[in-house]
Amino acid sequence: MRVPLYIVLPLVAAVVALIWWQGTLGYDFVSPPPEQKLAQARAEAARDFSGNAPADAPRRPAVNGQAEPVEPAPDTPQEPEIDLGNLETSPGLQSYAVETPKGSDHLVKLATALEAKGAFQRALLAWERVIDHAQPQPDPDSIAQALASVKRLRPTLPAWNIDPEDSIPIVIHAGTGQATATALKPILDDVAREIAVASKGILTVTVDIAVGKKMPNPTGPAPVALWISGAAKDAPATEALSFTVENPAHLRSQVFATVYGLVGGQLKRKTAYAPLSELPSGEDPVESLNCRITRLCWRELGAGLNLAPPPPPAPATPERRNEEPAPRPNRGNSTPNKPAKPATTPAKPAPRATPAPNPAPRSTRPTR
Repeated sequence: MRVPLYIVLPLVAAVVALIWWQGTLGYDFVSPPPEQKLAQARAEAARDFSGNAPADAPRRPAVNGQAEPVEPAPDTPQEPEIDLGNLETSPGLQSYAVETPKGSDHLVKLATALEAKGAFQRALLAWERVIDHAQPQPDPDSIAQALASVKRLRPTLPAWNIDPEDSIPIVIHAGTGQATATALKPILDDVAREIAVASKGILTVTVDIAVGKKMPNPTGPAPVALWISGAAKDAPATEALSFTVENPAHLRSQVFATVYGLVGGQLKRKTAYAPLSELPSGEDPVESLNCRITRLCWRELGAGLNLAPPPPPAPATPERRNEEPAPRPNRGNSTPNKPAKPATTPAKPAPRATPAPNPAPRSTRPTR
């Protein structure tokens, strides 16, 4: 059955009116809203439709019913991303030396970024460049951070050279008396082992002790002289440093400190790299050999001490000259020297034949 239209239209109008009346029963459309609500509505509208300020930016309180505009925060310049290079290739001991002119702060950031990428061998090389390129004015904060990182990373990484045949041999020489030589031998053996460990297999160290003759009436302990050379007989050597120890308990620390001074002095004189020159008071010299001298410096030390001596100069041979010797000066005679005769004298021309003269006519006078 079809419902008539005059019934449907009043019912629809009644339903709409009932819904509107129920929804607006508690609202007041006649009295104006308070100023506080208007200010709140303006602030919300400004926050929703503002494209410059971030959503979590702080808002200033409203003054006189109006919210003051919030100034956008200045953009902070972002630091350029550090170029880490190709991390898939094997690095060399001189890696990141080209980055040293940018300063120690750049090297610290580079090493930190390499550690974050998991390239710990490369990170150790970058930390070592902070140490061996710190002269002449090292940054104390960068040096302290680099030393701490080297101490942390070195024990976790494998040796740089694992083939003993590829290591560079050096010899630690010592000269002392018979009484001191007995206690000096095991200490020098420890020094040799520590240098091999500190260089990560780059160097092979042996010990040679020269014992002097026993003095009949010694007045005190015999002095100890130390120096380092290459393995060959006529190989280059460092300078010799000597010391005297009254208390045998201080012999070990004095030997390690002297060896550290020999290595540092040789690197300063013969290479472009230098470890931290001054040994801090109270620091273990063994730790200084392991952390303050980089693997690159150990290799430079061994290579410099094993250079072949230059060949002797060849004797000079006099050159032969084809020109005639200069005429000797005339001494004691004022007559100038005559020019030298040519090697071949031209033959003189033959004299021409001259006719014989006519004989004189005879006289016709009679003689008396």
